[in-house]
Amino acid sequence: VDVLLTPLLSPGASDVVFDTLSYSAGPLPEQQLNEESFPDTPVWIVYGSKDPWTPAARVEKMQDLSSVEKVIRLDGVGH
Repeated sequence: VDVLLTPLLSPGASDVVFDTLSYSAGPLPEQQLNEESFPDTPVWIVYGSKDPWTPAARVEKMQDLSSVEKVIRLDGVGH
């Protein structure tokens, strides 16, 4: 397990993993939430402060999107 986990915990690894997953998984959440076809439904986003793969600044920035009603940070919680 350490052979896989150690590189993922190194500085910058979360950006690489997030970009890789976002690219191969389709459009970014920010893109989907900005689409005109997105339902007129308020969105709450919840994330863990200890998540090594999802950059907190990127999640918090989604608060600026009109469809996002609330961003909730769960302290001490991971992915």
